Amino acid sequence: MQITTIEAQTPAKEGEVPLHIVSDKMIAQKNTSMVEFTGNVKATREDFIVFADSIKIYFVAGNNDKESDAQSNVKKIVSTGNVRYIAGEQKAYADKAVYTAKDEILILSGKSPKLTTGSSFVTGKKITLFRLQDKVLVESEDSKRVEAFFNPEDNIIDKQ
Repeated sequence: MQITTIEAQTPAKEGEVPLHIVSDKMIAQKNTSMVEFTGNVKATREDFIVFADSIKIYFVAGNNDKESDAQSNVKKIVSTGNVRYIAGEQKAYADKAVYTAKDEILILSGKSPKLTTGSSFVTGKKITLFRLQDKVLVESEDSKRVEAFFNPEDNIIDKQ
């Protein structure tokens, strides 16, 4: 098994956070704005960790700024297969997670995405976390309604 690691080598600019990825395999092609990591992928930032079968990193295309490194050009991160997201006490599980760096929105989807804090949880067809606003939107569909369980012992409101 081959392990590949990638991370930004230059200091991050104000508001940017380094991204560290470890996987069994990395696929990159010249002249594309995407790199794919497959096999036991773990992506770590100081504010969250994502585990998945595959993670694709999309970069802003056509940025010719020589002062800019790859990390500052991350546009979107798409995680698929057995996705687990951990941010502090908050955990999420999904078949697919799409994170857009510009607005820090994480969209969880698939068969049964779930967001937990302690023993409290919420599930639905699609869960959108607006990380900058500390807001969560849970959507349903005809066959999959939103379900939530709030345990007072988790003190969810006090932690926000």
